[in-house]
Amino acid sequence: MTFHAAEGFRSVIANALSFEAVRREALRLVGPIDRRESVPLGSASGRLLAETIVAPRHLPAFDQAAMDGYAVRFADIGDAPLRVDGTTLAGDRPARLTPGTARRIMTGAGLPAGADTVVPHEETAIAGAELVTVNNVRPGDNIRRAGEDIARGGVLLEKGRRLAWPDIAALAALGIGAVEVVAKARVVLLTTGAELRDAGETLPVAGVYDSNGPMLKALLAGNGVEVTRTAVGDDRDALTEQLAAAGRGADLVVTSAGMSSGDRDLVRAAVAAAGGAIVVPSVAMKPGKPLALGTIARAAFVGLPGNPQAAAFGALAFIRPMIAALIGRPAASPVMARSGFAGQGRRDRTELVPVALDTDSGQLVARPAGQPGSHRLMPLLAADAVAIVPPADVPLKSGDPLEVLPFRDPDFQGVLP
Repeated sequence: MTFHAAEGFRSVIANALSFEAVRREALRLVGPIDRRESVPLGSASGRLLAETIVAPRHLPAFDQAAMDGYAVRFADIGDAPLRVDGTTLAGDRPARLTPGTARRIMTGAGLPAGADTVVPHEETAIAGAELVTVNNVRPGDNIRRAGEDIARGGVLLEKGRRLAWPDIAALAALGIGAVEVVAKARVVLLTTGAELRDAGETLPVAGVYDSNGPMLKALLAGNGVEVTRTAVGDDRDALTEQLAAAGRGADLVVTSAGMSSGDRDLVRAAVAAAGGAIVVPSVAMKPGKPLALGTIARAAFVGLPGNPQAAAFGALAFIRPMIAALIGRPAASPVMARSGFAGQGRRDRTELVPVALDTDSGQLVARPAGQPGSHRLMPLLAADAVAIVPPADVPLKSGDPLEVLPFRDPDFQGVLP
């Protein structure tokens, strides 16, 4: 069922969907990005590979010494002393070993042709220019063979892998300087409100500095995500134009404020005027009931309420998972904690509570942070996560299990205290 702004805010609220239903609907609105781009290796960490990478060469590229010592032919060791015939340093062109001699060699240097063993320096005795004693060595010791780590033509990294620092090391070692990755998700963030000013601007009487815009951009930005933020006043035509343009070029369009029933709450009407549709009119949750989901042209749309906690919690619950789906990140497993508080709760809605996380007897515990009020920022400073308190017929008890949405990037959920 699709809802349009003309139906009025009262009918919108009456059609509030459950929190869990909206989580599912949010993911149905997005799919993996099919665009790709080439990026230099220095910018590839955290990006999703768009193609399988096959090793273009061996690693090591040639037989080389595994430690400082002497390259010899093992069969010649019994004929010691052996004359030391020169030195091969790392980076030198590999030499040829004259039969019945030894060659000084450094770690990583190319093994001389004709040599089959490297004798560690500490296992030898030298007299003048001769190797007179060799101890504790077997044929083939202390040599790194070409391709023993990575073989040319073998699959190195599969398409869909998220690149991390070990991958960067392997790619660099093979001389690969750029990779094809899934293009960044394009997120357009529109903050509404004629009273808003950016930090540093002169603040008029009754004006306020915009906190939602910078907050949401910081919350949503990350590897594989490009967030463009634009401030729009309370002009419906301007908002409609911005929404229509964003829908044509973005993967996800997000608005902040303007979702309620006031004279200047214009977002729902502007979405309709831009040719979009609202598919989720509101959510049975507190804070954040006026939150809406929909589409504008090729983009998914999320309309967030204006109160900071409502905006932040809506972004954590719905937008972060949508972005993860866009850039191909696997769905994160729920992070569970024991409730460090009790409460009556509600049968008809989910409640979102800012919490500080700690551990007790090896279990994660969520304790309320700050004073009530979705307009407050201080609770966010004291919190590590938001706890999801689902609708229930019985009161929440201390110790009950709760899902929590950590403020930190989902990639690092596994290292929470």
